[in-house]
Amino acid sequence: MPLRECVYYLRFRTPVSVFTGLGIAGLLDRTVVRAAKWRPSPSQAGEKGLPYIPGSTVKGRLRFFADRMLRSAPPSGGCWLHPDKGVICKNLDRACTSCKLFGNPAIPALLQVSDALLDPTWQALIRTSLAGNHNPVVCPDVEIRPGIALSRKRRTALGDHLFFDEVVPPLTFSGKLLLDARVARNERNFLIAAATLVDGLGSRKCAGRGRLEGGIHIAEAGI
Repeated sequence: MPLRECVYYLRFRTPVSVFTGLGIAGLLDRTVVRAAKWRPSPSQAGEKGLPYIPGSTVKGRLRFFADRMLRSAPPSGGCWLHPDKGVICKNLDRACTSCKLFGNPAIPALLQVSDALLDPTWQALIRTSLAGNHNPVVCPDVEIRPGIALSRKRRTALGDHLFFDEVVPPLTFSGKLLLDARVARNERNFLIAAATLVDGLGSRKCAGRGRLEGGIHIAEAGI
């Protein structure tokens, strides 16, 4: 099946953190994800060591807001969500909009989301920064933010719970969406509308991180 290619943009207005789950002993508790290999495509000119936003993170937030949008209103324009949470759609021809776009254990997703890489201009600036201050432990392209854990009962800081996170400054990232030809125009328009509702990405959104300017912007490739 032919695929329709779109481009999506993430314009952050606050620092963002998408963590690896790893840290640096005695210095950092959580580090941000970075590209592990070269990406040869000219439109996705990511470089080893540069921060990025995983496509799975973007897709997960898209699905969350799409499902919430479908639940908040009666079926319209051919877009709907199966009413029973305990049952999944098992036939693609009769699948609800959410299962059709994002898939489930019985149906493959008709939407593919690539990783979001830094805007080429920011890539060049960060590459220069890394080359001029090559530190194998603390990278100059991120900030180190302290945090504390709070007691749910006392609402006070817990002892021995100070931690340090890496955060990427508010920059612009972009990636690709690939839509199967079986995705109808109204479903594509619905996805674009739902994307504008995504308010943030990454970890510790409650602390104001990863806030987006105007949600996720989706446009036809080449526009």
